[in-house]
Amino acid sequence: MEDAEMARSRAIEDDNRKEKDDRERRAVENILSAYLENPISLVGQPREEAVLSVIKIGTVLGFEQSFIINSELRQRVAEICYFLDLAAVSDVDGYSLAEVGFLSRSETRMLMGAWARGEVLPDSIEGWGEIRRSRAQIEARWQQKLRDAGLRVVVPPLSIY
Repeated sequence: MEDAEMARSRAIEDDNRKEKDDRERRAVENILSAYLENPISLVGQPREEAVLSVIKIGTVLGFEQSFIINSELRQRVAEICYFLDLAAVSDVDGYSLAEVGFLSRSETRMLMGAWARGEVLPDSIEGWGEIRRSRAQIEARWQQKLRDAGLRVVVPPLSIY
């Protein structure tokens, strides 16, 4: 009787794990699709179009990152979403909206490819790595901008995601 109960429990755990793995795979697919469905061009794209694309991509990333089981990948996707949010309203450490969008797409594809192959997530690509290294300064400037606008909102740290 105990063996049957243990087997039943293991089967339920296996089903739950499979469901989570399947949902994670769909999240990755949806994230990659968001970039394909919402193009960001480095040149020639009207800013309004680029902002709309970045907002749509960021919305997908912000939602789908919740279903990524791999904590390092989830954190990196949350970080990409964070910088896209900032880029939609102002330059990010001297990078334009188009540059942040372009670099985020390249970074995301690299990360998702490594994840899909079961590899260790690599260091960031050139350009995106510079943005990541400047995160503390970017966050401080953004928080000051919010205070200057009379807002009391404190942007939560990325570590909570």
